[in-house]
Amino acid sequence: MKTETDMRLAQKLRGRGIHPVIDTLEMRLRCELLRHAGTARTPEEVIRRALEYAAEAEQRIGELSARVKLLESLAETDELTGLMNRRGFHDVLYRNLASAARHEETGVLAYLDLDRFKTVNDTHGHTAGDEVLRKVGQFLKKNIRATDYAARIGGDEFAVLFVRGDHIRARERARELTARLNDLTVHWGESKIAVQASLGMASYDGTADPLELLDLADRAMYRDKAAPKRRRAAKARPA
Repeated sequence: MKTETDMRLAQKLRGRGIHPVIDTLEMRLRCELLRHAGTARTPEEVIRRALEYAAEAEQRIGELSARVKLLESLAETDELTGLMNRRGFHDVLYRNLASAARHEETGVLAYLDLDRFKTVNDTHGHTAGDEVLRKVGQFLKKNIRATDYAARIGGDEFAVLFVRGDHIRARERARELTARLNDLTVHWGESKIAVQASLGMASYDGTADPLELLDLADRAMYRDKAAPKRRRAAKARPA
């Protein structure tokens, strides 16, 4: 399980690699080598010790690199759902918009916000609410393409980035995904909790600004949430 210390360390190391750590390790090994070189009886012994220190350095650097990758992964993962968190999703968004600019790609950013989620928490408790969020996360993982990205960006808000696809088809996929999500029912004890979500979408190409794209999708989602929906009335039922 990730700790607060791990998260802070990952944030400090992110984008900087592990060069300060490697430099410190390299300096220590150099000092050790020089110290032992002064006491070595033959050039062969110096070479042998140099190779031993090189092998130790390679092993240590490999271990540190793996540790940094793990910490970075934890810093970008939502612990409850296993999806990317806001930070991880923003990184993915920026990378894909840069790719879109280079290769003239298009896609769609979709925002999903669970409706009446506070009622779920108030009625069934926050543990039930967490279970709903986990089920939504599992659903999104299972029902998007391997090349697309899903994230929980906070509270009961989720995002899906449909990459390298035609705008029209990507929007159709987003609507289909939302319709299937709105058929999801979470069993909690003897209760059945119906999942309902509002959808907002924003298309992008190589000229898109990431902050503007996020704002467009967010505002579209709130417009959808404010609009009356017959499907909600039909879906609503006692828990």
